[in-house]
Amino acid sequence: MRNRGDNELIQEISLAKERLHKKLLALDIGSLGITEYNQRYLGDKLENIGGQLDLYGYLLRLCLSNNSLSVQQSAFVDYGGGSGILSLLAKELGIAKVIYNDIYDGSCNDVGILSNALGLPLDSIICGDVEDLISFVQGNSLTINSMASYDVLEHLYDVKDHFNKLASLQEDYFRIVYASGANIKNPRIVRYLQKQQVRAEHESREKMWGHKERDSLSAYYDMRKEIITSHASGLDSDEIERIARATRGLMTSDIIACVDEYLHQGYISYSNDHPTNTCDPSTGNWCEHLMETEWLEGILKESGYSVEIMSGYYHCSRSLSLPKRIICSLLDNLIHLLGRRGLFVAPYFIIFAERNAQERVSKSPRKYNGCPQTTLVDHFT
Repeated sequence: MRNRGDNELIQEISLAKERLHKKLLALDIGSLGITEYNQRYLGDKLENIGGQLDLYGYLLRLCLSNNSLSVQQSAFVDYGGGSGILSLLAKELGIAKVIYNDIYDGSCNDVGILSNALGLPLDSIICGDVEDLISFVQGNSLTINSMASYDVLEHLYDVKDHFNKLASLQEDYFRIVYASGANIKNPRIVRYLQKQQVRAEHESREKMWGHKERDSLSAYYDMRKEIITSHASGLDSDEIERIARATRGLMTSDIIACVDEYLHQGYISYSNDHPTNTCDPSTGNWCEHLMETEWLEGILKESGYSVEIMSGYYHCSRSLSLPKRIICSLLDNLIHLLGRRGLFVAPYFIIFAERNAQERVSKSPRKYNGCPQTTLVDHFT
């Protein structure tokens, strides 16, 4: 049973989604002056904006529910914010301080343009990685209550290092809600993503309209061979190929370290146990990194977080046909009934983690286990 505060929050988020929905659909993306990448990226999201807003609304609900602070008192970080829709929804909702953070300068510039065009200027836009976020928060003596991301976790080069660093963000309590579509528990998703990984590893890509300039177009395997050859030209072709295969999943500096280890020791101690996981050697950006949720849970606990792995939902959009909405709703209700066991059909998983949670135990001891919809009927009324 939802408590009164949770029901009020759900209503506030619902109204904010409706308002932002109208504002976004009224936009002329081509006239904003944003990069081709974000014209394409934002355009793709607008094709199913109802479903996107439902997803982001659910993540915000997880961030804010069961909290002693009101929405108007909260400070929120959109980590790896991309298109900025999550930040914009947080601002439309009335969150007191909304901080957008992304490593890509093009997205950082574009979200400023977009937020101003919508009349929802963000409080802070931080271009950089987690170290830059921490530096900004600590340098400005800010207290962050929650942070969220969608489809960012699976691209982080060193996940364990990320959460270790984030643990130093502040001494006060804060909550993390990271959702990822790279759901290793869902066989259908795994098959699809492994095909993507194999293509990225072995096939070069042509530059298309809307390409993200930060992403490499060459096959990752070929890039590693070039890095190895450039660093150790005395190696023969068999050695280069062997080292290139052995260093799948590493970026340039770590590949070079492996080459040096091979030259001095005759072996490479690094190993990638997964058959297809791979990353862009120039940036360390993983291609949909498939990670065991138990491993993620373990490293978060080691870093001092209380953590729960949750199943995501399909968030049926009213723009879908009636048969698809029925199927979608049935799946969402099944996922809700199964809880974490619903990961095998869930479209994404969620890390729901809290840091310094003992500071709030007396305020709200109830463990969160909410569902974005109550019943199947909700979708058709």
